[in-house]
Amino acid sequence: MKSKSISVLFGVLSLVTTLSLAPTAFGQYQEYSSSNNNETVHLGNMGVTSVGNMPVMSMMKATTTDGSEQVILTYSPNPPTSGQPLSITLTFTDAKGGPIQHQNYAISVTQDGNEIFSNIAGHTHTGNDMQVTNNLSSFNPVDIKITLNGIGLPGTDPSTWTGAKGEVLLFQGTAQNVVPEFGPVAGMIIAMSIIGVVVITRKSRYSF
Repeated sequence: MKSKSISVLFGVLSLVTTLSLAPTAFGQYQEYSSSNNNETVHLGNMGVTSVGNMPVMSMMKATTTDGSEQVILTYSPNPPTSGQPLSITLTFTDAKGGPIQHQNYAISVTQDGNEIFSNIAGHTHTGNDMQVTNNLSSFNPVDIKITLNGIGLPGTDPSTWTGAKGEVLLFQGTAQNVVPEFGPVAGMIIAMSIIGVVVITRKSRYSF
């Protein structure tokens, strides 16, 4: 029984270590202003996280012009898979990283030049939200557009909403040339895993 417990613990620690060592590459995209409807449009940072040689999700983030709001977006599977839907997770935060409640937004997803998903009345009570597209028709990259429509309760007068309005954040393409980045936290997890397994093994040996 004890040897089984040790094996389970070792497996859990190995999984945590593997995910912690997942290489992530980020690409910086320049911001630019759109001439259409006086909207501010800017591109976000993007990263691809992979385990081994297999990418599992894409994470991107973008900040409004005045820095008051930030949108963190992740989607999976990455790369997009033909015949499967795309799950998109959105997190809206303020300048201090706190969640923005009652954020109103619109989202549009395009692939191969065609709009495959749209929701012009997105709303999150908590600052976190998820959208799921229909099944994709190809493996090509997707472009995601988030339009911030203001902060306020749904059903109320939009003119009373606060925060950024009409600002467009674009999340485009996929990151190239993923390079492993092994930070200090990953090293600590490895050390703790080894020490934990050794200590438990010794205790089990002496208890027989």
